[in-house]
Amino acid sequence: MLKKINIACILYFFVSYVNAQDLIQNTTSDSKSSETNVGNLYLTKDYPEGVYKTFEDFLEKKFIYMGDALERKNIVGYTRKSIEKEIVVDQVFFYWKRNNVRITDYFAISYNGSLYIQQRYFHQFSSKEDRNIDGDNPNSYHRVLNDGKFLYLEGPFANQWSKAFAYGSGGAVGGTIGANLNSLKGVVFDVNKKEFDFIRECEDLNLLIEKYNGTKIECKDKKIDILVVRDNVGKIIK
Repeated sequence: MLKKINIACILYFFVSYVNAQDLIQNTTSDSKSSETNVGNLYLTKDYPEGVYKTFEDFLEKKFIYMGDALERKNIVGYTRKSIEKEIVVDQVFFYWKRNNVRITDYFAISYNGSLYIQQRYFHQFSSKEDRNIDGDNPNSYHRVLNDGKFLYLEGPFANQWSKAFAYGSGGAVGGTIGANLNSLKGVVFDVNKKEFDFIRECEDLNLLIEKYNGTKIECKDKKIDILVVRDNVGKIIK
């Protein structure tokens, strides 16, 4: 009888030990998983060639492969000319080859190794502070220039109220003034937050640098050179 009790005790402690080990292992796995989620990277190369209908499709990498059915065309000028596949262009229109119809209904397009996001979503998903910033071609697509912790893009944007006032002046002069108000700005797409932020001034850049634990720069002027923006984004994005 005593022998049976001893065997039962040994089995009990053995089972308890195994369960404890499993608990430790599971806790470690959960911890590693949490660490991985914190350090998400969004890389152009991870998005297979094709079209991404919605932001949710983009997030889940749910795409439709279109083969050679798409082509890019210039956004400048009255005549839309096809752009050769090998040429890298930062802002384009996409067209269906079969009927020459402009593509307007996809959140993002991965094309020949480049990732493009439609301009209208810059405004739709912009932060509260940037709701008044807009471009002139909402159906155009901007190429992702840098990737990592966030996606970095650029384009000509301006305060929409200032542009509305200029265009309201009427005639060719008003149109010219309105178009010239646009200036090349850096755009940060925080995929986790589903938010686009425009780097309009030096302080905007410093807020971004601080967010990703970089070294802030000295702001001698409110305006910020696009080359300075690119350089500092490159230091924190990876």
